[in-house]
Amino acid sequence: MSASGTKTPRRVPFILPYLAIVLVLAGYGVFWLAAREMLQARLAQEADRLRGAGYKIELAGQRIGGFPFRLRLHYDRARLVGPSGWGFDAPGLDAQAFVYAPGHWVIVAPAGLEVERGGDGPVQVRGQALRASIAGVHAAPWRVALEGQAMTFATPPTAHPFTFTRADRFDVLLRPAPDRSGGQLLMRLTAATVAPTSALAPIVGRAPLTLDLALRLTKPEAFKGAAWASAVQAWSKAGGEAQIVRLQANAGAASLSVAGGAVRVGDDGRLAGAAPLHVALPSGLAVLPMIFGGHVSLPVRIVAIAAALVRGAGGALNAPLTFKDGRAELEGLAIGPAPRVYRPATAATEARP
Repeated sequence: MSASGTKTPRRVPFILPYLAIVLVLAGYGVFWLAAREMLQARLAQEADRLRGAGYKIELAGQRIGGFPFRLRLHYDRARLVGPSGWGFDAPGLDAQAFVYAPGHWVIVAPAGLEVERGGDGPVQVRGQALRASIAGVHAAPWRVALEGQAMTFATPPTAHPFTFTRADRFDVLLRPAPDRSGGQLLMRLTAATVAPTSALAPIVGRAPLTLDLALRLTKPEAFKGAAWASAVQAWSKAGGEAQIVRLQANAGAASLSVAGGAVRVGDDGRLAGAAPLHVALPSGLAVLPMIFGGHVSLPVRIVAIAAALVRGAGGALNAPLTFKDGRAELEGLAIGPAPRVYRPATAATEARP
């Protein structure tokens, strides 16, 4: 009490709200720093695990920021190549996630990237937008989305030519099926320009090609392993297969479609299974190079038979396409090796298909 007998006002309660705000902000700052340190440790741990599984990893210029609400990750260069020789090399990579949702990441390659294709050599990919989104990593399958716009593709003289030179858009979506009974893979390639050196060029010409693919994946929970090959092997041994819901390719007057059928991966790393194939061509051109690209050298006899089948059907061909014993067969005719999904260790010296 003051000398005049009046009470001194108590100011402490007015300070408490400000003190609480300071404490909350300080606590949140500690939380963000802890999340940053945890991310850094997880990245180092995962890099060590992948290197132990035979991956080649080069990461330069790592920076983590994004305070207060995000975790932003930047690399001046990021290279990841698997034991099979497939991977990517990005001269700049950015990724971010909300600090309260660290399981959902959006990744951008602003300067494009170089896709390494094993023995075929690299493909340089550029575009207005090269993005990826990864979420739901605690379920099977993950939710993964890939997107590219106004894309261009180029290969050095020493590499195997790529099928396309550009595409207006490329989208891939992997997610759990709506009924949660498996996985769903959707892919769409829009207005792609076929390279003049591609085996597709005589059929497609300069017409833009559009590809639409929808697969239902069974047993996605079995897709586990330290590397791509071991994960595919585990999935295949568990009975996993890709059921073809829709495959449609159109380029000018030429079209290819598949509805139904299923494929799996054999012990040799190649596709096995069958699917009904429908092909429509503007003339009696041989259909097989359209399916298998430049990797298959077709005997003249098989090409002549295929062309005759197409002419006899009025420019259309309906036939079962079968993959078995490492071979691809059309109407019972062996037309080349089945597409390879991974290369087993015992096949390391086998010639590229």
